[in-house]
Amino acid sequence: MPNARRWVCCASAIFVASGLALAQTPLSVDDAVRLAFDKNPQVTGGLAGVAASKANYQSTATLPPVTLTTTHVQGTSTAPTINGTNNDTFVDLGETLDLSGQRRYQAAGLGATYKATLYLFQETLVTLQQQIRDAYWSLAAAQAQTEIATTSLKEAQRLYDLTVKQEQAGSAPRGDVIRSSIDVANAKQTLLAAQGSEKTELLAFNTLLARPPTTPETLTVDLTSDAKPLPSVTLPDLSQLQKDSLTNRPLLKAATEQSKAANYGVRQAEAARFPDLTVDYQRSLRQPIDTFLFGLSFPLLDFGSVSQSIKSAKESRKQTEAQQLQTQQQVAQQVAQAHADLQVALESASGYKKEILDPSVTLLGMAQLGYQQGATGILPVIDAESTIRNARVGYINALLAVYKAQDEVLAAVGNVPPLPAKPGFQLEKQ
Repeated sequence: MPNARRWVCCASAIFVASGLALAQTPLSVDDAVRLAFDKNPQVTGGLAGVAASKANYQSTATLPPVTLTTTHVQGTSTAPTINGTNNDTFVDLGETLDLSGQRRYQAAGLGATYKATLYLFQETLVTLQQQIRDAYWSLAAAQAQTEIATTSLKEAQRLYDLTVKQEQAGSAPRGDVIRSSIDVANAKQTLLAAQGSEKTELLAFNTLLARPPTTPETLTVDLTSDAKPLPSVTLPDLSQLQKDSLTNRPLLKAATEQSKAANYGVRQAEAARFPDLTVDYQRSLRQPIDTFLFGLSFPLLDFGSVSQSIKSAKESRKQTEAQQLQTQQQVAQQVAQAHADLQVALESASGYKKEILDPSVTLLGMAQLGYQQGATGILPVIDAESTIRNARVGYINALLAVYKAQDEVLAAVGNVPPLPAKPGFQLEKQ
């Protein structure tokens, strides 16, 4: 029994340790996108909207149901009966043939609407992916700034303790102690602000992943190192990006399908001027008598109902075509802006490290060496620490701008991320 108890305790410890390791597995940006697509209600709702639009299209694209009616006639009049008596029971089987094309054009319009809905959902995925990636990099930057603020506070506290000892030994003036204590207070305020910003970014990130807001996240990215290199990004050619956006951007595809749907709406309205054929079969259940009825109906005199509906459909088509042109201009502007933002971010980040961060590290080393040798006072060291703290935060922001500019380019071109491969997440390839 003691051995059995010891084995259970060990197994429990292993299980708990494994669970902690699983919970603390670092999360990459691609993993974050996959998790969000698996849980985010925006994806679930979008899929339901696409499925509803498809079912609406298929309900019109198929033949309408054949109607079977059973009628019993009892009375003094023989007019409603088939057998010519005043007592009859008969079945009626009828169907309307779409000779005019109204139903056919309506189905085609709904088919285009379904495709537009699908492409708009894919555009939602593109936007959601950009939001998730941006939130991921923002959280990584906030975590890095918190770590920098923590390190700066420790360094300021260490320097303050050293100044107090020197002041007690009579080798440092009282002013240096006061100045150092102010630097410690500023470092504490900076840390509080960084922690608050990190909590805000964590809440936003977990909301996109459909997780509890305060769930801690361990990321695979660490932006705190001074030697953190720039992302290996090659600035793409703008003309190639414009071509890729015309091919891939779901928003442009949706605008094209909406224009098709509007054109089918015009043809459906014009088809109202033509007749449909109604076929009706009746059979008496009392006597073997059959009847066939054929009917054509079309507007002989139009007092404006048909013509105005045609005019309305044509004007709607003009509006949709204008919106399609506007969408094309909007996408072209987004691609150009994303290209410009990425170019500026890369130039800024590369210059920032070379011209600001690296010299700030050198400046701090010189100030600390001069203070240790007694050649300078405490103020140059405090100033150098403030300079490198600002330089590190600025470099993190420069890296964040590069990552966000990359996300902006992906979204502008329209790279549609894949959905999780599980039941309920299958979409037709268009």
